[in-house]
Amino acid sequence: MSAALRMEHFPGNNRRKQVLALMALMPMPTKLKQPFTGVASRLVYGVLMLICIQLMTSARALAWTPFERKTLYEEVELSAAEAKKVQYAAGWSAQSDTELLVEIKNNLPGPLACHGATVHLLSGTTVSKSFLPRLYVPNASSRQGAVGGVKKGQMKDFSILCHCWKKPGDTACGNPSSK
Repeated sequence: MSAALRMEHFPGNNRRKQVLALMALMPMPTKLKQPFTGVASRLVYGVLMLICIQLMTSARALAWTPFERKTLYEEVELSAAEAKKVQYAAGWSAQSDTELLVEIKNNLPGPLACHGATVHLLSGTTVSKSFLPRLYVPNASSRQGAVGGVKKGQMKDFSILCHCWKKPGDTACGNPSSK
């Protein structure tokens, strides 16, 4: 609204008159016609409600999940023989003496998913760290992770929890992304 319209047409700054004048200049919406009225609208509403209820309670709709498994592989724990093929190493970097670096070298035919590490200290306490996201180690390669809060010289031993993927009934780890 321009200053000229405000001052010329509404002396005394009467706000109500300004609003009414602006409303008169705006186009008014036309009333929409309803396609169904009375009994017909209730009937259409009832039929739509029955269809919605039927869809929500059908067994097929309840059984579907967007997280449906599209591969036959399952993530399983490593067997004793497989765990021997995976090499683990731990140490501290030169920059930090309170962060333990762990390295996992995968010699299995399929990839690994390492979930976390547990460090037992000389004092008897335990430090656990989960890797988020999981530490993915492809076959014939190595990856590193870090466990904070472990001071150099205080570690007694450590363990790392890793899984691989297998088909049901299969004994060897496989690669779920290969065709």
